[in-house]
Amino acid sequence: MKDSIQLLAAAVAFSIIAWMFWHFLGNGGVGVISAVALFLLVADNIRLRHKLKAEQRH
Repeated sequence: MKDSIQLLAAAVAFSIIAWMFWHFLGNGGVGVISAVALFLLVADNIRLRHKLKAEQRH
């Protein structure tokens, strides 16, 4: 019972966050999502390059 209430509360919270995101950003939300995705890809690429260099040294 407790788990289902927590799941319902999380669903409500995330739906409110999603509504606020699209309501306040509108079409700019796509640009924000794209920018965040690009930033994460660049950060992951840098992390993997450092890991690869570290493995080549050993």
